[in-house]
Amino acid sequence: MDGESFNIKNENYYKTETIKCRNGSNKFTRAQLNDDFCDCPDGTDEPGTSACPHGKFYCMNVGHLPVSLHSSKVNDGICDCCDGSDEYDGEVKCPNTCWEAGKVTRDKLKKKIDIYKEGVTIRKKEVEQAKQAIAKDKEELSKLKNNEKSLKGLVKNLKARKEQIEKAEEKECLVKEKEEMMKMAAEDKSDDEHKESSSSTTLDSENNGLSDEPSVDQQQKDEYENTEGLPTDGSESTEGLLREELGHLVASRSTGEKTEHQVEEVSPNKDNHGGNNEIPEGTDDKDHDNSDGVTILNDPSWLEKIQDAAQNLFQAINLIPAPLDKLDANRVRKDYEDSTTRLSDIQERIASLTEKLKHDFGMEKEFYFYYDQCFETKQDKYVYKVCPFKDASQEEGNHITQLGQWDKFKNSYGSMLFANGDGCWNGPDRSLKVKLRCGLKTELTDVKEPSRCEYVALMSTPIRCLEGKLEELERKLESMYNEQLQGGHDEL
Repeated sequence: MDGESFNIKNENYYKTETIKCRNGSNKFTRAQLNDDFCDCPDGTDEPGTSACPHGKFYCMNVGHLPVSLHSSKVNDGICDCCDGSDEYDGEVKCPNTCWEAGKVTRDKLKKKIDIYKEGVTIRKKEVEQAKQAIAKDKEELSKLKNNEKSLKGLVKNLKARKEQIEKAEEKECLVKEKEEMMKMAAEDKSDDEHKESSSSTTLDSENNGLSDEPSVDQQQKDEYENTEGLPTDGSESTEGLLREELGHLVASRSTGEKTEHQVEEVSPNKDNHGGNNEIPEGTDDKDHDNSDGVTILNDPSWLEKIQDAAQNLFQAINLIPAPLDKLDANRVRKDYEDSTTRLSDIQERIASLTEKLKHDFGMEKEFYFYYDQCFETKQDKYVYKVCPFKDASQEEGNHITQLGQWDKFKNSYGSMLFANGDGCWNGPDRSLKVKLRCGLKTELTDVKEPSRCEYVALMSTPIRCLEGKLEELERKLESMYNEQLQGGHDEL
């Protein structure tokens, strides 16, 4: 073969005067390149001849796709390269059909370039929107943290106020219980006095004339005389008596014992008078039938007086707080509950935004909108679901198999990895690699399992329509046209 033929990508490898064989076994000069003598066992020095049995012949195929042939196919009488370069000995005349054969390839390349151009435009918009969304979320997070700080203070104050109200309510409840106990004690005292009075009257009647003891009527007369001057209309003296009785009643109620006043009639001055048993002149006995202690206890106003006296007494010693404002108490409780709920919601949102913003969304944050999205595809009986930054799964009916949890991006954001999925029987944990490629819309396709429990999927997305790749494709198409215009392949 006259000249040198090699992959344009490897052209720099052959530019020095002394060249090493690729396997490092030998060296050769540029004069020995394609001289139809094999100096390198791996065929490095003969890319354009069949001299090396283990070498490769490179077809440039200008206007179509370059290929590498095994050296045994060179000068074998069969046209393997569309440009005919593999049959350079002239035994067979091979026409150059690369331009016609490359039409399909060029058309595909043109279509791919068009997709990239539109995809690049979409990507730019999504990147700009992603940056705005991130700025908005960061601003929201900052405001939420400030609100959380203020709301914590409010909740703390409302909680203290609520606890204060609850203590006051508890205290008020205890006071009411004490009042109820005193009321019951007073009722018991009234019943006991009434029974004792009836019993005493019966006994006096039976023993009338048989004993030297004074009669019940005489005793009542004496008691009335001894209680002259005591007011009976709820005045201070009566209240004083009630306060004294109150102490005894509460004590007796709590211990279950009867006080001296529960056995005897109320006669505060009984022992302070002599044998003065005469009824004052001008006073009729009937006028004094209701003047003894039993009558006082049986008076309907007696219980009310005890309750009033107890109320005044407890208020005087601050046992009864000012009546609670129920509306205010309920408002405080509602404000506390509402504020606590609001604080919980804010803290939940803070945690969510913090978790979201910590991820790597790409060099230009281009994957930001994928955080809250999932993509599905159905293949055979399975539905595959991929949720970037979260997890991936395989669903069959109601059965879900985890293919992995989010791990990371790889290959310069060209693929997504999911790891540590459900374990395989006697095998590794499941994993998924999602290869990303340029497309006008985001969709998941072609899920396969090339190795046991190791899944691979393709996903097209405008995010992978990179300007650098577009420029590379445009240069490739341009070179195909330029090489065709130059006619044939270049030789050094």
